Amino acid sequence: MTMTEEVKVSAIDTATGHRLATVKEACRYGKFSHTKCYELINAGRIRAKKFDARTLIDLDSIDAMYAALPDLVPNPGAKS
Repeated sequence: MTMTEEVKVSAIDTATGHRLATVKEACRYGKFSHTKCYELINAGRIRAKKFDARTLIDLDSIDAMYAALPDLVPNPGAKS
């Protein structure tokens, strides 16, 4: 299941195929806070565009960020 199937946002489909959403919508889509969103932008982990004073977030970059996360390796000595 992709993120778009879980949360519906009114993304703007651009001519280049990018899905752009406002910061508020992107936070809901990615399930992170407004502050975390800007931390991810500044760290280069998600892409953003400026349109006048508005910041638009590339939703595909959020999908890519989550897809690139490493798998959790269970610790066999840990208690359940």
